[in-house]
Order: sequence, then structure tokens, then C-alpha cells
Amino acid sequence: MSIMDTALRDALRALKLSGMLETLDARLAQAHGGELGHLEFLQTLCQDEITRRDTVAFQRRLHRAKFEQQVTLEEFDFAASPKLPAAQ
Repeated sequence: MSIMDTALRDALRALKLSGMLETLDARLAQAHGGELGHLEFLQTLCQDEITRRDTVAFQRRLHRAKFEQQVTLEEFDFAASPKLPAAQ
């Protein structure tokens, strides 16, 4: 790990950008491999941070809701309520 790499990691921690920090190694490997240009590298890191924040916010809302169980629409029993149109 170089001094510049350490400084970048410290800066990401200070800015509370842990989503970028978590994926930095993978994104750097993609950039070094020629898969990502400068702009794509930065865009991808920003998207990683947005995705992490969205995920954390969703998990926080789920926790605060205190649902008895977590159910998806695919698991919903439409037969129990025939007036609800499954197609909609």
C-alpha cells in the first residue's frame, strides 16, 4: 500500500464514505485493468456509495418498523384475499 493509497483511504474515512472504501480495491483493479477510465472509475465509486447508503437506510427503516416477519410480494398469499387482483 503506497502513501497515496493510505492518504486516500484516510480521506474516505474522514468523509464517511465507507461505501467507496469497501469497494476501492475492486474498482482500482478494474481501472488498472483498463476496464474503467477516470470518469467511469469516479462514477462507479460514487454509485457504490449511493448503493451502500440506500441499503443502510432501507435496513434502518425495516428495523424501526418492527415487522413480525419480512415478506416479499412474491410470497404474498393472494388466495387469502380474492378481491386483490394479483396482476396489479
